[in-house]
Amino acid sequence: MRETATEYLLRLPVPPADGEVMLSEQDRAEFAERGIVWLRGAFGADEAARMRRRVWARLARLGATEDDPASWAAADVTGLSKAVNRDRVFAALGSRVVRAAVDDLLGQDAWDPPREWGTILVTFPSHTQPWALPARSWHSDYGWDLDPEPLFGVKVFAFFAEVRPRGGGTLVITGSHRVVARFAASLPPRQPYEGHLLGRYLRRDDWFRALSCPGDDDPGRPARFMDREHHTDGIAVQIWELTGQPGDVVVTHPWVLHSWSHNTGNYPRMMLTKNLYRRGLFRPTGGYRRSLGPAGG
Repeated sequence: MRETATEYLLRLPVPPADGEVMLSEQDRAEFAERGIVWLRGAFGADEAARMRRRVWARLARLGATEDDPASWAAADVTGLSKAVNRDRVFAALGSRVVRAAVDDLLGQDAWDPPREWGTILVTFPSHTQPWALPARSWHSDYGWDLDPEPLFGVKVFAFFAEVRPRGGGTLVITGSHRVVARFAASLPPRQPYEGHLLGRYLRRDDWFRALSCPGDDDPGRPARFMDREHHTDGIAVQIWELTGQPGDVVVTHPWVLHSWSHNTGNYPRMMLTKNLYRRGLFRPTGGYRRSLGPAGG
């Protein structure tokens, strides 16, 4: 049995105190195979605490206060991210550790740091139903009609509060980026983008078909998909739950499929997420280029 996401996280080396980091060959191999790299302590715990205070200050205006869990259920977080994500406290996500890791994956001077470092994700706890794997919400934020080489972007997830197992952390299917790449390569040239085509392709495999089946309330369902790998045409896939400590960051391949999850814990899930793009991907007139030259121009 392969190691769990938590075991993998714990064995990664802590970045040097000066904030510099370059991905090791093992990190690169893990990213190529699983589509995911963890960066422990990529920004400071004190910076994460400032983020939490900023979010709770905004939530208080919506009637939700940190010391009164009974107030959380009525809070509507719609528009929360837009209201506060320009606050400079969230720029801590763009630490030297994170920038160096993205440089390693996309290339130095091949991408532009964003003006705003992320969309805020808040999921309040709910105990009205048991924790369960979703069936129909698996997706990628990037189109499969992009040329896979050179790597056209990465997706970043950051923790600014502790997220424990079954505490609302994003779910990812490790290895799914390779399945998406194989699907994209199987299409005829200039195939128009149609979202349902990927789902149809995935459901040819028993594992993906069972995952996307709604109404499966088998208590053993999470273990079937999370405790062991499944091999689809030689590609290992497995569902991992993103959990971590304040300041931890996860970088994923843009085609890694992911989904929301229920929070059955005792504290709100508080994370940031940001899509980063290789320079030149988007046309000045709108839309994106399907293919980029080696320099990303």
